[in-house]
Amino acid sequence: MRLVSRCLRAVGALSVGALLVGLVGCGPSYPVLDLDSPVGTWRAAPPGTGTLDIFSDGTFTITGSSFNLSTARDAHSEYDAEGTWQVSSSSPKVYLFIVRATDQGRAQSGNGGRPREYKQGTITFHDGEETTGVTFVYSPPSS
Repeated sequence: MRLVSRCLRAVGALSVGALLVGLVGCGPSYPVLDLDSPVGTWRAAPPGTGTLDIFSDGTFTITGSSFNLSTARDAHSEYDAEGTWQVSSSSPKVYLFIVRATDQGRAQSGNGGRPREYKQGTITFHDGEETTGVTFVYSPPSS
């Protein structure tokens, strides 16, 4: 009986270990897209929050973001921004030029305007050390 119990525990531990190794290797996965334009709605991937709307008239808005693009630091899901955008002529990158931004209702300064890849369906912003940030995932329009 003890031998069976030990074997079952060993098999259980190995199964849990294999599952954990498999999950750690997975990381977040998003559908790979081939976008011609960044225009559309982009929603923050968990655990991030917020919505990035890029409009065809050359403007954008960010609402309820958990990351402050102006300072490249975490926010409390209360970072909002608006401005203009441009696409790079040499690569599929979008530049966001912040005109107005607030974090918890307080005005923010800083452009946050480094170019970001968008073609594969994600736009990621992070701090200089890449320890915190937010990834916005393209949300296709509902039909």
